[in-house]
Amino acid sequence: MEEQVPGSNPLLETLQNDLTYYADYLQGLAREILDSGTSKYPVFVAHQQERGLDIGKPILQHAQIETRWSINVSLMEEFVAKGIVARDKFADFKQSWKDPEEYMCVFVYAGTASSFVYLPYERPAPSDEAEA
Repeated sequence: MEEQVPGSNPLLETLQNDLTYYADYLQGLAREILDSGTSKYPVFVAHQQERGLDIGKPILQHAQIETRWSINVSLMEEFVAKGIVARDKFADFKQSWKDPEEYMCVFVYAGTASSFVYLPYERPAPSDEAEA
């Protein structure tokens, strides 16, 4: 479970742009999952597949909203049930879990490469040195 900073490559830059655009909506969904007691571990699945993925429920389709990434909403429990995260690794994963009120956990699926990343819902505004 590594934290990556988007911007290190063009693919992650487009993901960062789309997630920034979706952030308020995604944060609201995460709060609904947490508040309902459904799970303590909401996961957003980012992908560019035309037919979608068999992980989670589709919530944002890039072709319909003119972005590059589609987003599904899922739970870490689904990743364990489907064997994407091994049951014996779930405890390790929970220890590295970031506060879902402040960070979105995103499973980035990009063809043969996939990984979990954490991104803050609110991106810090660039500092304006002219006001300092």
